[in-house]
Amino acid sequence: MAEPIVFIGDSITELWGFHRAGTFEAYDLIPRGGSGQTARWITMRFARDLAETEAWGVHLLCGVNDIGRNEGAFVSVEGICRTLAGMLDEARVLGVRAWIGSLTPVDGIPWNPEVRDAPAMIAAVNAWLRDHAHEHGATFIDYHAVLATETGGLRPDYGTDGLHLSPAGYAAIEPLMLRALGRIPEAPPEPMSSAKGTPAKATRTTRARLIGVAVAAAALFAAVAALVLELR
Repeated sequence: MAEPIVFIGDSITELWGFHRAGTFEAYDLIPRGGSGQTARWITMRFARDLAETEAWGVHLLCGVNDIGRNEGAFVSVEGICRTLAGMLDEARVLGVRAWIGSLTPVDGIPWNPEVRDAPAMIAAVNAWLRDHAHEHGATFIDYHAVLATETGGLRPDYGTDGLHLSPAGYAAIEPLMLRALGRIPEAPPEPMSSAKGTPAKATRTTRARLIGVAVAAAALFAAVAALVLELR
């Protein structure tokens, strides 16, 4: 059996464990999501969740409730990133391997329509995580790229209310998650030619065509040579 990995987060994680319980059971993943919790609230239980589950690794996904002002006050992008980095640093000190998921896309905050810049804040947090998660010992997983529309909202078929994911949304990001965690092998890339970075299949096709041309040219040359000899 694989070493357990605990998923710590808010309602996105809580519903992931609910809708896709079979995946969590099959791959020894432990859901520890808390609906409505901000990243700051999650810091208060982070070490306890690691200790209680005796997890070898942790998958962290939170921050949207900070943007939604669930504690009644505005939280800056810098403040959210600082809180997330603190938990990653704590995991590293405890010897727990860490992965951090990008904040998932939103069209708006359903419970707080006064927050009008949620997509921009999410993009800023994700950009910071992409560039700096490794400095805090964590691997970044970009779920946003799979789930988002061209305008940065949540694809309708992947969501339920413009923020929370549907079972189809979770199913769409699970292969990315499982590969990042090493639970399934990476998809093998198509072999490439060393010459110009073209796929090996295309290279073989080109080579076969060249050989065919060469054979035809040789046959034509032989025919011409025979005709010349006959004329002599």
